Amino acid sequence: MAPIKRLLVAEWDGNAVYAGFITGVVEDVDKKTVTVTHKDIWWIWARRHILASRTNGAAAAPPITWNARTLATLANLIVAKGMDGDPADRYEMPVIMSADVVGTESRTYYGYKFVKVDKGLDDLIKTDGGPNIDFDTQWVGNEYFRWVMRSGALTQGMWEWDATAEKKEVYGLTFSTDAEGVTDKVFGAGEGSEASVLLRDADSYTGSAAPALERAESYSGISNLGELQSRVNADLNLHNDPTQQMSFRIPAYGVVRVSQLILGGTARVKTDGIRFLAAGWHDWQLIGYTFDREWITLQLQQTGG
Repeated sequence: MAPIKRLLVAEWDGNAVYAGFITGVVEDVDKKTVTVTHKDIWWIWARRHILASRTNGAAAAPPITWNARTLATLANLIVAKGMDGDPADRYEMPVIMSADVVGTESRTYYGYKFVKVDKGLDDLIKTDGGPNIDFDTQWVGNEYFRWVMRSGALTQGMWEWDATAEKKEVYGLTFSTDAEGVTDKVFGAGEGSEASVLLRDADSYTGSAAPALERAESYSGISNLGELQSRVNADLNLHNDPTQQMSFRIPAYGVVRVSQLILGGTARVKTDGIRFLAAGWHDWQLIGYTFDREWITLQLQQTGG
């Protein structure tokens, strides 16, 4: 099985729909089964750092600074830096990224902070106007594999399901509304200590009759006030309304196959009889899915949620 040296790739209709690094193998001799554990490419990014040097001088090396880029481009640059190391064949990964785009954003990463690649990406995602990030799995010909990094407003893909039709392909539909995390006032603390800590806030009281719900968050690695304000704004936008989600199963060999699904795409669903959702067509964003040989289970969130 060669753990870590090999990928476990799931294929559907000739397309690679998932790839995970093998991290463990358990063989049960009596049951004649082999259980394989695996991790997707984000597991690698949690084990790489944004560094100018990967030697004893890493902490003292000049910081990495990128100016005048879009947030999506900064995400690409972070991943590229995570693949820049010696020996090159141990750091390089078959990841395809889009070209740099000029923008208004800047970031600086200090070696002594040892910021992990996944943490750098997560910070960008959670910034106001930040990108969605996905690594699409692809075969190249019949023998090579690669990831295509998608960074930005991921909206590719459109599928429709009529859950009210007599011959429907929608089963086990659930609809949920969660207001537990609703916040209408966010305090964000950046670098510093006690009274000298950097602080920015944002609120959404206008037009709301709900009681004030405050939350204080620590962004200890941020020393730029504009960057701190963007994080606070994004946090507020994400939590100032209840989250609505929908889930249902579709047949694995139905009209829509797992090979056609792509995260971020739009699922247009027609429903009726849901107590807290108006009947008719609604657009939802595909935020996740699981599948086996019989069923695909979709996780959807209201568009913009």
